[in-house]
Amino acid sequence: MELFVPLNINGLSLKIESIDKLRKYIKFLEKWNNVHALTSVSPREIPYIFVVEPLLAAKALSEFVNPSNCIDMGTGFGNPGVAMSAYFEETKFSLLDSSQKKTALLRSALDMSEIRNVKVITSRIEDTPKEKLNTFDLVVSRGLGSLEKVTNYAKNLVRDNGIVAIFKARIDVEEVSVVNNGLKLEKVVNLNVSYPLKKVHRYVVVYKRVAI
Repeated sequence: MELFVPLNINGLSLKIESIDKLRKYIKFLEKWNNVHALTSVSPREIPYIFVVEPLLAAKALSEFVNPSNCIDMGTGFGNPGVAMSAYFEETKFSLLDSSQKKTALLRSALDMSEIRNVKVITSRIEDTPKEKLNTFDLVVSRGLGSLEKVTNYAKNLVRDNGIVAIFKARIDVEEVSVVNNGLKLEKVVNLNVSYPLKKVHRYVVVYKRVAI
């Protein structure tokens, strides 16, 4: 799938080398999706959901953080961590998922795409080593559950004054407002993703860990 059109219509610019790596990643997803039905996302929408949305989010998050390290909780097949790693090129990304199948395929995708600032970890969030707790500048997650559930996980991974960013298809104002978990709501970002014939609203709920 060509990425220049999805990137251009969304006002996104990357180095040619980064675009080529993401193109290979998308090509890998499309190939294995045909074999194993990895995702319910249609082939036409894969570049927008797996690349454009995370890049728009990374651009918005750069207002709050310039991370040296980031963890993507429940990454699945690399969304949103892989594409975000192309925006934050100097950041070390840890992509965490408990599924052996998903992480094995993701490692293959990263190897083929030659994406080097990303490490895949097969583990449950609850089993994160103690030395990694509260060390990440940025914690991201998509599709892992309710805001209360995800922030309860994230509070143990994000460092003081670090950022937690949770991707949501819809926003429940009451749900957003009741979350605490030692996190302060900073902003709800509306990504406004432009497709060729439509606009889609996606959201990123941004929290900051309150230093104790």
